[in-house]
Amino acid sequence: MREGWIDSARGLAIILVVVFHAVINLDLVGLAGPWSRLAYTLDTFRMPLFFFLSGLLAPSLLARPWAAVLRRRCLNLLYLYVLWSMLLGVFRALLPHSPPGGLAAIARVLVEPDVYLWFLYTLCLFTFVGRLTRRLPAWLVVGVALVCSAVFASGIASTGDVPWDKTFRYWFFFVLASRAAPAVRSVVPRMRAVHVVGPVVAYVVVLGFFLYVSDDRIIFVRPLLGLIAVAAGCGLGVLLSRLPALGFVRHLGTRTLPIYVVHAFPITAAAALLTGRDIAWPPGTTLVAVPLLTVASILLALALHHVVTGRVHGIFDLPRSRRVGATASPEVAESAQLSQ
Repeated sequence: MREGWIDSARGLAIILVVVFHAVINLDLVGLAGPWSRLAYTLDTFRMPLFFFLSGLLAPSLLARPWAAVLRRRCLNLLYLYVLWSMLLGVFRALLPHSPPGGLAAIARVLVEPDVYLWFLYTLCLFTFVGRLTRRLPAWLVVGVALVCSAVFASGIASTGDVPWDKTFRYWFFFVLASRAAPAVRSVVPRMRAVHVVGPVVAYVVVLGFFLYVSDDRIIFVRPLLGLIAVAAGCGLGVLLSRLPALGFVRHLGTRTLPIYVVHAFPITAAAALLTGRDIAWPPGTTLVAVPLLTVASILLALALHHVVTGRVHGIFDLPRSRRVGATASPEVAESAQLSQ
C-alpha cells in the first residue's frame, strides 16, 4: 500500500521544482516578478525534501542483490535520463534564441549533468553508492555525507558545475533517509498539526535570520536548514494527505516522473518565444505568469502520461521493465520508477 503522506510530500516537492524552473526562465524575460525571490529562497527546501523522500523508499531495494539494484533502479534511471536529456537538448536547440552549443551538450550529459534532469542521474549515483556502502556503519556513511554536503553547500569546495555541486550538496539527505527510514516511516504518520507548526516556524525564522542578518553559506548552516525543511515538508505531507480537498497534491506525488521530465519543455519554450519581444504587459502579469506556466506545464505532463501509459513503452520506463511493479514490493516498485 502507498503511504499517502509520502505521496503528498512528493507532490509538494515537485510543485516547488516546477515553480523554480518557471521562475528561472520567466526571469529572463522580466516576468518572474516577486516569485523570483521566493523561489530562490526555497532552495534549501525543495531538493532536500525530494532526496529525503527518495531515500525513504530505498532500503528495500538496496538490500537486494546487485543485479536487481542495477536493473530495477540504476539502468532504469540512466536510460530515462539519457533519453529525456537528448529529447530536451534537441527541442531547445530548435527553439528561437537557443543556448549556444546546445546540441554539443547532448554528448556530454554523462559528464556534465543536464541542468533540468540532473536529479535522475544523481539518484542513480546515490543508489549505486548506497548499495556499495550498505554494510558500512550508519554513523560513518551519514557523517561523511554530512561533511560533504556542508562543504559544497558553503562554497568551500566546488566542481565548477552546478548540477555536480548539487549532487554533493544533497547526498546527505538521501543517505540519512535510507538509514533512518523505518523510524521515520513509523513516527511521521503520527504527526498532528501542532507538531508541524514547530518545524515550519523554525524553518522560516532560521532561514530569515541567515538570509537577512547573517550568512546562510556558513558551513553546516544549509544542511541544518535542509533538516528543518525535511521535518516541515514531511509534516505538511501528513496534513495534506488528510485533506480531501487537496487530494490533487497527493495525486501529483504519484506522477513525479512524468512531471519532472516533461515540465522543462513548455517552460523553456515559453521563455524562448517571449525573448526579444517588446510586449506591454498589463498590470499584475508578473503575479500570475509563474503560477500559470507552472500549472500549464504540470497539466501537459499529466496529459502526456495519460495518453502514453499502457500504449507506448520506453517513454516513462525502461522497455520491458513494467513487469517489475507486478512482483516487487511497493517500495521497490516505486523506487524503480522514481517513486512514481
